[in-house]
Amino acid sequence: MSMAKVQARGQVTVPQEVRDLCGIEPGTELLFVPMGPHVFECRVLPPQRSLMDLVERFTVGDVAPDLEKLREEMGESITRERLAEADHADRVTPP
Repeated sequence: MSMAKVQARGQVTVPQEVRDLCGIEPGTELLFVPMGPHVFECRVLPPQRSLMDLVERFTVGDVAPDLEKLREEMGESITRERLAEADHADRVTPP
């Protein structure tokens, strides 16, 4: 078990053991979700990939995916994810 202390400006250093086990590196985004009085959950968000990374990954031969359709689908997916996160956070009563 690891502990950390909140600094005056709200900053916390994530212990090295936790960073190693969870794959946390500089630039990694963390999501903090209040779960109830004195309890929160911290989730490591997966790295965001650029649209071009995805196009390169899923291009077969000379056939590339339709970029406009991909942008639209990704935007809708991201919106649904963010709304679900916000809905979850709204249902949890902060301390």
